[in-house]
Amino acid sequence: MAHINKLEYDTNMDNVKNSDVLAVGVYEDKNDSELIKSQMKGKVGELAYDFNDDQKTLYFGLGKSDNATPEDLRRAAGTVMAFIISNKYSSISVQCPTSDNDDYFCQAFSEGLVLGSYRFLDFFTDNRGDYHLEKITMVGKCCTESSKKGATIANAVCEARDLANNPPNVSTPSRLAEFAQEVGKKGDMKVTIFDREEFTKMGMGAFAGVAQGTNEPPKFIIMEYFGADSKDEKPVVLVGKGLTFDTGGISLKPGAKMDEMKFDMCGSATVMGVMNAVSILQPKINIVFAIGSTENMPGSDAQRPGDIVTAYNGKTIEVLNTDAEGRLVLADALTF
Repeated sequence: MAHINKLEYDTNMDNVKNSDVLAVGVYEDKNDSELIKSQMKGKVGELAYDFNDDQKTLYFGLGKSDNATPEDLRRAAGTVMAFIISNKYSSISVQCPTSDNDDYFCQAFSEGLVLGSYRFLDFFTDNRGDYHLEKITMVGKCCTESSKKGATIANAVCEARDLANNPPNVSTPSRLAEFAQEVGKKGDMKVTIFDREEFTKMGMGAFAGVAQGTNEPPKFIIMEYFGADSKDEKPVVLVGKGLTFDTGGISLKPGAKMDEMKFDMCGSATVMGVMNAVSILQPKINIVFAIGSTENMPGSDAQRPGDIVTAYNGKTIEVLNTDAEGRLVLADALTF
């Protein structure tokens, strides 16, 4: 994992000299500096520089002030981070480009800074993993609580990205179950993990059929978060597809780019990211998270085209193509 997981805050602008670069936002219709105008108009994604001996200042475009959106600020922050990382600076101070009452704009901008700092370098053995951005400091006036919320959400997204980017021999169903338990402990959530024998006995024939060709232990993961005033309040339910590798089973996929089928668990990674953010933000609602996680492999025990399975709701399903595994796993999870 390589990303900034939290932002620092400093109201004293004199301390910007402690950072390698100061970044300052410029609106297109408020771009009065001749130096800046000679380099950019102020559109989102544009950058300008004033790198004198006393202070390296990076100016970034924010578009027009009267119709700027939170997404504009999120994208602008990402542009700043791309420049900082490509030039291997170790620290940056950023003047918050929002006013005190622009809470969501500030949240979005902070999300962009953290998301833009993300790189996946875990398995490189060369010097690509040597450089790390060490610190991002928000300087001057800033709606701090909204900024912290944005950093929390973005950090959860980055950890979800790690789950997805890891190879399938690392992000296994067992690893997803472990991650759920880690987050559940942190957020005081109830976590229940059913293994192959348990969810098969429960009647999840659709899920069990997909899982029967793999030796990697499949997991059915349930997390329950109670943040509402009453546990009886109907929950929001998030169901994630957790195919940590999908060969297509007996209905084998083409070999080209099959390595990308490690991303067939990105639905579950998204759900994991949400519950990770929930564990910290503690919203006032009830949420149930459900993830069916397995590999879809063409082993000797694998389900065959033409097999008929009985789903958790008692309905029978004829499996004409084993590469339609996602709907089978999700069907049992949704019914549960």
